[in-house]
Amino acid sequence: MDKINIEVEVINWLNTKLGVAWPVSGDKPKDNQAQYVLVDRTGGPREAMVLDQAEILIEVYHKTSRLTASDKAQEIGDAITELLLVENITRAKVNSIVKLDDNIAQYYRYQIYCDVFGRR
Repeated sequence: MDKINIEVEVINWLNTKLGVAWPVSGDKPKDNQAQYVLVDRTGGPREAMVLDQAEILIEVYHKTSRLTASDKAQEIGDAITELLLVENITRAKVNSIVKLDDNIAQYYRYQIYCDVFGRR
């Protein structure tokens, strides 16, 4: 069995769920897109090299609408348990949704903090 990369699994799941209108990546887009989603692993332990307990941060950015960013963050938060349908994902839970605008790039931003566990 191939070892899973939970960060990649979350990116792939979100790309399937959100479609091309909301590009999802682990890297900030080089062009100035009106809306996008970033995914980062912020921590989490591994147990006996068989269980990866990832802390995942999902950030929703929108250039002109706080409400649109908020609605998309809520939509993702509500759907996060669908990650359990991904092979080897054993837990998917939202810990917090936080509004934290990106004042430098001037985007509305909502951050979704999640626990996503997987069998390695």
